[in-house]
Amino acid sequence: MMLSVGKIFWLIIILIAVWYLFKIIEKRKLNVDKNNQKKENDDINKKGIDAFKCDVCGLWSTGKKCNNKECTNS
Repeated sequence: MMLSVGKIFWLIIILIAVWYLFKIIEKRKLNVDKNNQKKENDDINKKGIDAFKCDVCGLWSTGKKCNNKECTNS
């Protein structure tokens, strides 16, 4: 089996194509990982707090009782 210039040329072209294909796949994987991490961080930052609306004064408060000092329900 003799390697000619044409065969070597096409071998190099195929190797370059495969190399760039793997680079593209790796870049997409990194972008997906970054997006997932950003989404997780956004979910953490968007977590709400436990609050309730007082039936008497209408103030939203955290905890188990109304935080309004003027409310009769506190």
